[in-house]
Amino acid sequence: MKNTFDFDQNPTLTDNYDRGPRWFIPGYDASHAMAAVLLRDRIGEVGRILVIGAGGGIELSVFAREASGWSFTGVDPSAEMLSRAKHKIDEAGATERVSLIRGTAEDVPREAFDAATAFLALHFVPDDGARLRALREIHARLKHGAPFLMINGCADTKSPRFAEDQRLNAAFARRNGAPEEIIDAVLRTQRENAHVLPPEREEALLAEAGFRDLRLFYVGMWVFGWIASA
Repeated sequence: MKNTFDFDQNPTLTDNYDRGPRWFIPGYDASHAMAAVLLRDRIGEVGRILVIGAGGGIELSVFAREASGWSFTGVDPSAEMLSRAKHKIDEAGATERVSLIRGTAEDVPREAFDAATAFLALHFVPDDGARLRALREIHARLKHGAPFLMINGCADTKSPRFAEDQRLNAAFARRNGAPEEIIDAVLRTQRENAHVLPPEREEALLAEAGFRDLRLFYVGMWVFGWIASA
């Protein structure tokens, strides 16, 4: 899975990783709470979950506290972010239930996971065949019918609305107290490093990768979250 953004080389964003999403994304914590509810509804109290883009450990720590019978494999290309994830996992008392892999989905052994998530990760993978391959690699590691939850920034970057989305995103972050240098860095990342796609293209890629029963479970301005079945 090709990822064109390297958090190890962007300390400004890495150092503010915990606060950053909460500055910029409406309902960020609620999206994780909803995801936890959906996972419990689909897999119950026991299951193995693949977490794509696990660096930072936010999803892992939320999910680990949700059900003591869940175990996790977290994968991320950033060594620094995986180190931060390990710290959060240790704080959550879930060290024994989590294994971490530096890399991408294709570096994960082809085991049959009960569920998978990819939050704010796949929109750094370009839609040149790499995004579809990444989704297929995730699908190949899931049991038949297993849920996959994905959250991505979505937009048509060629549309005039993209500039409006960025302006409103900046205004929201500014209202939440984000420093101007962080706002500038995030907007620049959105323009230069993220490969955001319109929602309908995201849904088409999920279907092409073999996922079915797509349902939208979250929208925060221009950030969308889906649940689908393998």
